[in-house]
Amino acid sequence: MFTWTFQAKSTVRFVCKFPPIGKSFRVSTHPTPIRLAHVQSLNIDVHPQGCPVGKYGLLCNKNCICKNGARCHGFNGACKCQHGWQGVACDIPKPDIAATTTPSDSRAIYISTNVTIHCRAYHIDVDTLSLRFSNASEITSEGVNQLDVKLFSVQLHDEGRYTCQVRDKDGKVFNATIVLNVNCPPNIKGELCDEVCDCLLGASCDRWAVAGCVCPPGWTGTRCQTQCPEGTYGKDCAKTCGCQHGASCSPDDGRCNCTAGWYGSNCDGACPKSRYGWRCRQVCSCKNNATCHHVDGSCACVPPWGGRNCDKFAVTQATSLIEILVPLGSILLVVTVVLIVLYKTRCFLKNDDHEAEVLRELTHVEEDLAQNLQPGWLRRWEKKIHHLTPGDLIGQGMFGRVIQAQLRTPKGDITVAAKTVRVEDAQSYRDFYREAAILVVVHEEKDHDTRTSNIVQFLGMITTSKQKYILLEYSPIGDLLWVLRQFRVDDGDGQAVLDDRFLRYAVHVARALGELKRLRIVHRDVAARNVLISVDDVAKLADFGLARDVYTAADYVSTSHDGCHKLLPLKWMALESIETGEYTCQSDVWSFGVLLWEIATMGKDPCYDGRIQLDFLQMVGILRQGIRMKRPPGCPVDLYRLMRSCWRDVPATRPTPGGIEKRLLRLLPHDVIEMETAL
Repeated sequence: MFTWTFQAKSTVRFVCKFPPIGKSFRVSTHPTPIRLAHVQSLNIDVHPQGCPVGKYGLLCNKNCICKNGARCHGFNGACKCQHGWQGVACDIPKPDIAATTTPSDSRAIYISTNVTIHCRAYHIDVDTLSLRFSNASEITSEGVNQLDVKLFSVQLHDEGRYTCQVRDKDGKVFNATIVLNVNCPPNIKGELCDEVCDCLLGASCDRWAVAGCVCPPGWTGTRCQTQCPEGTYGKDCAKTCGCQHGASCSPDDGRCNCTAGWYGSNCDGACPKSRYGWRCRQVCSCKNNATCHHVDGSCACVPPWGGRNCDKFAVTQATSLIEILVPLGSILLVVTVVLIVLYKTRCFLKNDDHEAEVLRELTHVEEDLAQNLQPGWLRRWEKKIHHLTPGDLIGQGMFGRVIQAQLRTPKGDITVAAKTVRVEDAQSYRDFYREAAILVVVHEEKDHDTRTSNIVQFLGMITTSKQKYILLEYSPIGDLLWVLRQFRVDDGDGQAVLDDRFLRYAVHVARALGELKRLRIVHRDVAARNVLISVDDVAKLADFGLARDVYTAADYVSTSHDGCHKLLPLKWMALESIETGEYTCQSDVWSFGVLLWEIATMGKDPCYDGRIQLDFLQMVGILRQGIRMKRPPGCPVDLYRLMRSCWRDVPATRPTPGGIEKRLLRLLPHDVIEMETAL
């Protein structure tokens, strides 16, 4: 009999070829072949051996951290705790006595369901273990550490306090109490659970509510059958609309549906020059300096012009030739002077006309953004090119670059980051003005405070020169991705060490998304590379134009749409954005989940199904199968659960920025929470 023992990483297959009797043959194995002679039969017993005690991993080269007799998983090192211990390393003792129920979620305990009450004792030399019911009756067992009592078909009279009591060998008594609440079955309410809610619109039923139904925003009534009255909106119709000029108000979120000739979040802005009608979509046809009415587009002509579009002379028979020539001469003189001035300054478009042109482009890209812009926004934020002194190049990519520069202001020179595009095409034009427009809307919000905001500070723009710039606060520290990779530290087992500092940054980005959600603005490229760290150690969301300014194409996938070449951040995009091109605040939440994964891995490249590079069809196929990025080594379970909730297929089921912030704060130490919530 021949025995050979060896370690194997996986299943080993032996192939035996028997020669004629009396001749030698070979058993093919790895790594060393075996030659045997004069064998007529051969039996091989394979006994797989796991890692030695205290070791785990593919090569059994990692040390287990399990304590108190806990077993260590051979592949990932997870500890299976012995009775009475808990924690990652099974080094935290459980309480002396615990009282729990099955189902553990009290919301799942309904009338007529079966409930099991568990009494468990840990680290106690038990003499007796008893369970006292809400009606004062009692069940007692001797010499056991666990007592499970099943209540069949619970009713309302079973509600109340249940007490587990342990008496040890020395006569010492330990108690644990649990309160059993029995809920009404779904769609049932009332103290005795004898009334039917019959809610509409999928509303939930509250047993103790007078109306019964907990209506979604925009609806009210005993069955949620009535929409909010005109001028109110939100949950319980408690909020008042701020819409002006006859605009109607969306009952669920208060969004204003502007009447013809008005735009803005509250419909308080008249259409800009040369635009009129519903959502300012119509282009005025007035000629010769005529004024266009912002509602119906009618033209108010300037003499001597007349007609529907003010393109015809309106001269009466009594008008003499001199009465015609003198005004015309004056007009020609004024036009000549204006053209000379425009030529000298190389400005061939009036600011208002330029703004109208930009507004048209923005309307095609993002209608809500265009409506939020107040007329004159370009002029209000315009800076002079000779006030900007260019400095060193900070970063440069395929489409743009960022330089450090000095900007002259009434309070003195300040250091700024000046962004500009390198490629003058339609897409770069849209991206440039979209970023500028978003920052204008954010900074002109009445409650916006640049000192506490988590959106990068906007200092102005230069659009009247050949080289156009967006001027932002300068961050000498750099972006979050660079910071993560600089501070990446391995604990010896190849897993990143996550510092509370980076979870603080995640809280800051969640607050920035909350600011954008309130203004109905979508970022479209939430990622660690697009978050700047200020000198005050505050994370600020930046790069709203999706212009890929200072990054290589490694993080983006090329696509063409409507004849326009684009680079899109595929691995950060939500499923619906990949499939249909739809971007919402919920799709930004998906991207935020990927940013959390970047933080948990200290700046590693996102990896789906073991592959770094994927095209559009591959990505959709993976996500549609429910495949998501795996939990990074060392990542807290609650943090990974938050990531997974951000990656749900249905956008409406993903958490809100406010909900994300609350869940992140629960992962931070109390002193950090107090500091963050005090801001």
